Amino acid sequence: MKHILVLLLFTCTHLHAQSLQIFAHRGFRGLHTENTLEAFKKSLHYTHFLEMDVMISKDMKVVVTHDPILHEKLYVHDIKKDSTLYQQRIYDLNYNEIELYKLGFKKSKGFENQENFVSTIPLLENVLKETQSYASKHNLEEPHYFIETKITEKTDGVNHPDPKVVVELLIKVLKENVKPSQVIIQSFDPRTLSYISKHYPEYKTCLLDKKKQLLSVYLKELDFRPDYFSPNFYQITPELIEESKKYQIPLMGGNTNNKQEIDQMYQMGIHQIISDYPYTKLP
Repeated sequence: MKHILVLLLFTCTHLHAQSLQIFAHRGFRGLHTENTLEAFKKSLHYTHFLEMDVMISKDMKVVVTHDPILHEKLYVHDIKKDSTLYQQRIYDLNYNEIELYKLGFKKSKGFENQENFVSTIPLLENVLKETQSYASKHNLEEPHYFIETKITEKTDGVNHPDPKVVVELLIKVLKENVKPSQVIIQSFDPRTLSYISKHYPEYKTCLLDKKKQLLSVYLKELDFRPDYFSPNFYQITPELIEESKKYQIPLMGGNTNNKQEIDQMYQMGIHQIISDYPYTKLP
């Protein structure tokens, strides 16, 4: 009887690991320097779903970074340590200027056990090319990309160009490097997702839950239907689960590093979840 119980436990754990899809938030920043080429490559040994953020530079390059402003808590200027070089906006700098700011000298707040490596803030096109090449070389699954457009109405023209410009620049890079089936574009701001749905319907979209409201309420406000909806753990209710089924819009679990929350979402039928850690490395 004991052997049967052990076998059942192993089987359940194995099936859980097979069907649960953890998206590597910023390249599993719990383990690695966030949003860097090295982080994304290392993450492919745990998952083929890579989550990242993009901003636009002054010379209209698509840059992989979460931060619209280069701050001293995470970034170090390669040449000068002058404090006047910080608090610079990505959108105010050309990419050759952005390259001078390095990640990896400092750990992300709350992730003191990160494996750090000094890295340049990468271009999206290089992330796409190098991760695919790395996966092929190491016989890993083909990478898929969960890409967030970091825009808001309040910061139009300040932190980023018009949403249509953001989308056109992003889609150009995607078309040159990956198949649409490898990409889901996510945002809290529905404008980029609306534009994509109308002009590039071959790319799937995911609406991030900014207002903490039911899916049905969003659908009344939107002029498009997102392919996915991503609430955080505390917004997931039986009513939201039913709405997801009714509208046939799957839920993606918002970023969490709590194993109990991930297990509960999995039991509720949510099998795609964003985290800073692989499931086997959760703290």
